[in-house]
Amino acid sequence: MWPHPLLPKEPVYPYGIIPVHEYLEKHSSEEYNRLFIIYYGKVFTYGEINDYSNRFANLLLSKGFKRNDRVAVLLPNTPQLYIAYFGTFKAGGILAFLNPFLKEIELEYYLREVKPKVLVVIDTIYDLITDVCKKLNINPLILVTSYNEVLPKNPEIPLHPSMTSKSSGDFFKELEKYQNSKPNISVNIEDYATMHFTSGTSGLPKGVIHKHRGITYKAACFYTYHHAHLLLDSNFKTFNDFLNYVYSNETVLVFIPLFWIMGHDLGLAYSTFSGAKVILLTRWDIEAVLKAIEKYKVTTIYGPFDIYYELLNYRNIGDYNLRSLRTCTGTSFNKTITRELRAKFRELTGCTLREHAYGLTESHSTCTITGGFHKDDMDILRAEKVGGVFCGIPMPGTQIRIVDDTGKDSKFGEIVIKSPDLTDGYFNNPTETEKSFKNGWFYTGDIGFIDEDGFLYFMGRKKYMIKVSGVSVSPDFIEYIISKHPAVEKVGVIGVSDEEKGQVPIAFVKLRYNITESELLEWCKRNMAWYNVPKRIIILPSLPLTESGKVRREELIKIYNEIYNK
Repeated sequence: MWPHPLLPKEPVYPYGIIPVHEYLEKHSSEEYNRLFIIYYGKVFTYGEINDYSNRFANLLLSKGFKRNDRVAVLLPNTPQLYIAYFGTFKAGGILAFLNPFLKEIELEYYLREVKPKVLVVIDTIYDLITDVCKKLNINPLILVTSYNEVLPKNPEIPLHPSMTSKSSGDFFKELEKYQNSKPNISVNIEDYATMHFTSGTSGLPKGVIHKHRGITYKAACFYTYHHAHLLLDSNFKTFNDFLNYVYSNETVLVFIPLFWIMGHDLGLAYSTFSGAKVILLTRWDIEAVLKAIEKYKVTTIYGPFDIYYELLNYRNIGDYNLRSLRTCTGTSFNKTITRELRAKFRELTGCTLREHAYGLTESHSTCTITGGFHKDDMDILRAEKVGGVFCGIPMPGTQIRIVDDTGKDSKFGEIVIKSPDLTDGYFNNPTETEKSFKNGWFYTGDIGFIDEDGFLYFMGRKKYMIKVSGVSVSPDFIEYIISKHPAVEKVGVIGVSDEEKGQVPIAFVKLRYNITESELLEWCKRNMAWYNVPKRIIILPSLPLTESGKVRREELIKIYNEIYNK
């Protein structure tokens, strides 16, 4: 099935297949004062970001920076991250994204992996960074910045309490020492560009390096297909008419971390590629988000579905005008989309909420098209019938197969993927690369299903599938069901050995209000097939989470073993 006859079968590249920083340059040369980033009221144009990134590139080169050297950024969502991102590319380098909230032992691991020539850090962690570098006996150039360098005196949007600074910062003062002309460095579309790390749910985090071609391909996929749902019931005569409509005022609200692959793809690559305006927030804050949507007439947002439930339940939601929204997507981490959620959100905003896509760090997040399959709630109804997450159809250029344990094609089994933006393998890790990459295909470790119309459904992780009396049980699906109980805020499920059934599910929950394990188990028995019902539900004050909000099942296994002395 195809969402709409006007939708092209190949991604559209307005300026051709060139690195994304060259899209920045194109927009800057055509309209220097075009608004690019609004950061709590502080405005940066495409021209200004282009000039600053040129200065950053010239700074790097003056320090002996070479092709494929790495710049590691440990920054929250700030305009400085954009400058370092584009500037690193212009100097022929690789930009490594690291979480600025890492602790000492974690930092030691990541810096050993990255081996950065340059670090760009927020001032609040400068002392920690220098201590770790001394411990590792490395001496990278460290550039320090702060919130104070970019925040306006009178912010238009409420600041998050975490946005504190220890200094005034000198990042921009340092940049002013260098020319704003582009350095004479040739950057090829096949050159390496970024390094992200997997979330580490299986083993230690692994470095994933992507090329410029992959970044541009995924940005083009966003540009062409992300708004496909708007074509339904429209009167556009050509697809160009549709593009002109969308990109005359595309305004993207970014509050998910830019150091996360989805944050990068939406807030950095796609927004730059399309010439969109970015309303940048350092992190999720419901009051700031609502004020930003209303004030700046935001058109596009993305986040886990938890945020949409929080928005709808916000006490003053009726005080805000959210009718500018037109493309709102989410990912089913802890909570998932339902017909009720979609109906309430559409009533409030006029926007149709949907599952974003299937994707991974290794393949640049958005590998499928879900837009256009919402009519009569077809996507949600099919997901409910199958018992998985509706992920749509593959992006043009991307191939997705389902294979069984022998590697043969199957309707149900492991999801394997091949795409123009697929990484070559894990950085300096041939052992893990050999396990997951075979003949150009990436074996994701995810369990999926493809129905008779070619729609992909995510069913769970292969590693964590639980065999209960011979029945394959998805812990993700159990989590999906338990999360519907109003008392449950977070839930994680693991499988453990059982003499009678081979394996059984064990659930761990964080509660919103007090309820007993026996009450929860009785509710589960009423709402699940027998093989899905957990043998135990262990109530904890908090659950261990990855950077992207997923529950760390390895940690739950450790907790379970400690409780039962196993």
